[in-house]
Amino acid sequence: MKLVIPKSTYPFIVILILLFLVELLTPTPIDWTQNFNSNDKRPFGSFLLMDLIETELFPNQEIEVKSIPLFNYQERKNSDTLKNYIFITNNLDMKDWDVDRLVKLAEDGNQIFIAASSISFALADTLNLQVSANVLLANLNKTVRVQKFENRKLSSNQTFKYEKAFDVVNIENFNKDSIIILGRDTDKNLQFVKKQFGKGNIFFCCQPLAFTNYNVVTANNADYIAGAFSYLPNNPIVWDEYYKPIRLLRHSSPLKYLLTHPPLKLTFYLLLFCLIFLLIFQGKRQQRTVPVIQPLRNTSLDFIQTLGSLYYTKKNHKDIADKKFRYFKEFIRNKYHIEFRIDNIKELSRKSGLPEKTLKILMDQCKSIETLTHLTQEGLEDFHSKIEYIYNNCK
Repeated sequence: MKLVIPKSTYPFIVILILLFLVELLTPTPIDWTQNFNSNDKRPFGSFLLMDLIETELFPNQEIEVKSIPLFNYQERKNSDTLKNYIFITNNLDMKDWDVDRLVKLAEDGNQIFIAASSISFALADTLNLQVSANVLLANLNKTVRVQKFENRKLSSNQTFKYEKAFDVVNIENFNKDSIIILGRDTDKNLQFVKKQFGKGNIFFCCQPLAFTNYNVVTANNADYIAGAFSYLPNNPIVWDEYYKPIRLLRHSSPLKYLLTHPPLKLTFYLLLFCLIFLLIFQGKRQQRTVPVIQPLRNTSLDFIQTLGSLYYTKKNHKDIADKKFRYFKEFIRNKYHIEFRIDNIKELSRKSGLPEKTLKILMDQCKSIETLTHLTQEGLEDFHSKIEYIYNNCK
């Protein structure tokens, strides 16, 4: 059958083709999504930071990546090596039990490094500080933020400028007796602090974007990362991948996840484009072949042959004999309204016109078969012949 495309669909098809070409040829825009994942090469990923940790900051140290809640970390044994735990994300949403495990790790002598622009109430209460957004109009209009360390020997009074990649937040309402200030911005706002817990410390920085790919390659900002991590000993690293924004995205809409990845997005649009074409081409009414209706088949003979084949294959002669005797008793009950028992032999002989001796022989053989566990083919044939004799000669 010749395929004919209606002329009314031409504009629609042309628009679809143009949209597809625009989507295909348009340069991919820079994705500024904050994800902080160690294998992500986008501006706000941490691929370059992980490479910096492996090659320069903590060389020859084991790096363990964790994708589970902090509460599920194994408890440290006395023989275990002390480690540096690194948490870098935009919102560190730790529950009470997670914070308890975090403090226990620090008290045992481990070092905890946290960089987050927002933290849960439980963690803020434990650190005895508050992370607040600086929403003053003067701060909102800023396009550059300058950071520096309190320790002048560490940075030689060096300053670090951040364009685009910074958060307008500060550390406030802290306890001066328990918090050690490590870094501020040029407006004297707290940005980087330390608090001791037992044998270890928790380091907290409210600028997680300072540790992303964008700032690793921008100006001298990699020196800020080196300075911040210089407070940590050269111990094995435990890198967190659980408290990341991408975890929330994966548990949201599947379509949203598809559209955030350019290859998956292009595949989705291509599939949609093909489905629309299929609907257009197959939407016209087509002549269908009239189906041939086969007459109903008598399956009674097939059923009998199937049962016969089944019993012949299994060769369960005892089961066949039991069924034949059951059907025979039902036959006697329906025809003469009497049970086939030894005390009814005389009455059955009178009603059926069969000799009592013949009925007595069949009764004895039935009782003998009931006591058997196996019946030969010859025994079944003999039993069958006796029952058929009665069927053929009774009145």
